[in-house]
Amino acid sequence: MLKRNLLRGLALVSLAGVLAGCGASQSTSKATSSSTSAKSTKTQTKRQRLISALPKGVKSTDSDLVVVNKWHKRAEMTFNKSSVDGIEVRSSIVKPLEAFLAGAKKAGYPATIVSGYRSVAYQKEVWDQSIQTYENQGKSAKEALKLTKEYVAVPSGSEHETGLAADIMNTHWYSTHGNQLLSSSDKNKGQQWLINHAADYGFVLRFTKDGKQSTGIDYESWHFRYVGKASAEFMTKHNLTLEQYVSLLQAREKAAK
Repeated sequence: MLKRNLLRGLALVSLAGVLAGCGASQSTSKATSSSTSAKSTKTQTKRQRLISALPKGVKSTDSDLVVVNKWHKRAEMTFNKSSVDGIEVRSSIVKPLEAFLAGAKKAGYPATIVSGYRSVAYQKEVWDQSIQTYENQGKSAKEALKLTKEYVAVPSGSEHETGLAADIMNTHWYSTHGNQLLSSSDKNKGQQWLINHAADYGFVLRFTKDGKQSTGIDYESWHFRYVGKASAEFMTKHNLTLEQYVSLLQAREKAAK
């Protein structure tokens, strides 16, 4: 009898534990669901606030905002070209680019334009050369391709094909580091000046440290893209990539229809 009662008591304790566990599990599930919902709402609210604050008069279809990347490839584009310090760029950005360089020089940080406009054909040469260089270093074809994809845009998917982009380096840092384009250049005060003042002239650092997911390209402390002053200031203030910014503009335009 005593044994039977003891077993019955243990069974009841076990059942109570199971029921309590179910209750806790349900509570945890509800809490998790509530937390996820709250997070989603918060993210959506932030996006809505950004859309509401977008610069007036700017459209996703503006020529300065054309998006070119590995997901948005374009055939050779046609536009007027001019040279700045011997480097070819789209004619429409000559004045702001010259002002940007003049500003850097006045601040005591002369800068050099390393690269500007590239045709699709030339970008293919850069792509192939990068792969060959890695293979010459002993990398396999697969490794060479992987490493090239990290920093070199695929042909027809390069920013340089727009004529709106320029690789700009602090002259002293560039000349004393073997004329290399390295992300570590951002430790240099002159490169920091370029990054921190780009928006004053309508430019943005195109490939930011935390923007790879939307750009497809690793951080580059030298690659600047002209987007216009209003857009550059907004993008810089809110740490947005061009892809993210254009997406917000498209959402505003869709809501206005």
